[in-house]
Amino acid sequence: MKRCNKCNVDVDSVRNSCPLCGQILEKIDDKQITKYPSYLPTEKHLNILLRILLYLSILAIISTVLINFLTYKETLWSIYVVLGVLYLWVLLRSTIMSKGNIAGKLLVQMITVSLVCYGIELISDTSNWALDYVIPFVCIATILAILIISLIKKMKYNDYLTYLLLAVLISWVPLIFYFFDIIKISWPSVAAASLSIAVVLGMIVFADRATKDEIKKRFHV
Repeated sequence: MKRCNKCNVDVDSVRNSCPLCGQILEKIDDKQITKYPSYLPTEKHLNILLRILLYLSILAIISTVLINFLTYKETLWSIYVVLGVLYLWVLLRSTIMSKGNIAGKLLVQMITVSLVCYGIELISDTSNWALDYVIPFVCIATILAILIISLIKKMKYNDYLTYLLLAVLISWVPLIFYFFDIIKISWPSVAAASLSIAVVLGMIVFADRATKDEIKKRFHV
């Protein structure tokens, strides 16, 4: 290793002159040079951890299903465990470990929580608490969260608009269920649909030109 005292840089080359200024290089001892430590990738350790977690998840599902089958008393409680494990993996892969758009993560969580709650409702054979209350309020919370994050982080319109519009469309599903007499309580569904209308109107009135053009492009108008 050689050093240029004028440029104050180290040059790892067989040449005798500095490539920057042309001054004669001074040979220095390589032991005096502090090198960066070698990079140790963590991906291998992460893959092993995920495999262990996957193994424990499969083991938990098989064990609970088997115990439920052997001790069956008109209650399929093992499905709760299965839904919980599946939700854990969705949370882990699509939210915690994902490097994707945060608005997309919120949308995935909205859909997953709604499906899990509806599945629990079907299994437990209880009243329509998931369709009546949980799903509409999850839609409301997701729309508000995407709006707040887009304002705080100053996201570009194309970074969140698609996910926001999808959340707005999904928020109408509970109200459609109410019209078909699938659910009985109307006000949570009306609140979710009303918020979606308010959001769309706000985007039309207050959005900039680029956002309006993006909306027209999405809906082909």
